[in-house]
Amino acid sequence: MTNQASSSSSSSSLLSSLGSVLPHFSLHRATNVLPKRHPALQKFESRLAEKLEALKLAGEELGFLSIDWFLQSMTVVLASHSNVEALIPDLQFPLSDKDDKWMDEYLNDSAKLLDVCNVLKEGISDVEHYQMLVQVALVNLDNRESFSEAKYHRARNALQDCKEAIKTKDTEYKQGQPKSKLENCSSMLRTMGEKLVNPKGIKGNGFLNAIYGAKVTTIFLCGLLVIALACKPKRPLVNLSVTNQYLWSSSLLSLQHTVKEETDKRKNGGSIALLCELDSVDSSVRRLHQLIDRNLLEKKFPLDKDQAGELRQLVEDLSKNSAHLGSGLGPLEQYVNELFRILIDSRLALLDILSKSKKRQAI
Repeated sequence: MTNQASSSSSSSSLLSSLGSVLPHFSLHRATNVLPKRHPALQKFESRLAEKLEALKLAGEELGFLSIDWFLQSMTVVLASHSNVEALIPDLQFPLSDKDDKWMDEYLNDSAKLLDVCNVLKEGISDVEHYQMLVQVALVNLDNRESFSEAKYHRARNALQDCKEAIKTKDTEYKQGQPKSKLENCSSMLRTMGEKLVNPKGIKGNGFLNAIYGAKVTTIFLCGLLVIALACKPKRPLVNLSVTNQYLWSSSLLSLQHTVKEETDKRKNGGSIALLCELDSVDSSVRRLHQLIDRNLLEKKFPLDKDQAGELRQLVEDLSKNSAHLGSGLGPLEQYVNELFRILIDSRLALLDILSKSKKRQAI
């Protein structure tokens, strides 16, 4: 919650600074010279580049694909859309036919991004359900009370339920099985990334370039979160190709390259989930289930000193990993909800302006 409050404060400050230059922003450029970046657009691109660079540094510190890193990545997505939203009130000029076509494509893609938000919320909900099963197991392994064979049985059953929950997510990706919503969502985002249209050369490209930056950032980072919430994702990462005309281009491409290396390393290492904490919890669940199951089958009660020490360490590991994962799921869902709200508000504002523009042209 502290991170979220800090993010909101930073976003408000950024919007205030943008507001001071917006009244002078114009969509029209002379067609016989190469357009210069308006200060508002330059600030937007510079800030986005800085945030992408900071996100790369955060990955090196926090770990790419960790829950904390994804929380920071969502603040980048939200900031990019908030800054575009701040530019909308100044869009009061008629758009050309080419601009209209590009804007229609953006509105269509933003509707798809609303679907992405809904799928992400379902994916987070699935992990929260998995977390609940883990907590059932931990309650039965709480060493503040005396252990009994019955508690071991209940813990083993709960851990088995955890394994089945992960296995069910995994089988949705096997050949012959229907695609899961996460896989369909990943495919849709990858297609959107492949069909990105650069607004370069379109009249009024100052504002449209800002929209393009927010759109590219969202497709990349949300696409990464989608596959991180899946188990053993079969689909490759969204591979974005952008020109170097933007101040943020090199930062995004560098981050994309680094993240791809990390995901390839984790896949080759046998990780069942790309989300670090989810993979760690799953690993702890499997080791703990194996130990308890073996001792129950061999009726080794009470446990000897070495076995009891191993059990205690595994329980501590599972508790720690689960707590870290659980603490991030709530804020992550709040960020997704906020993205959904911003997309709705931006769509309504743009549709209103486009409608007014067409009425002016008709007069």
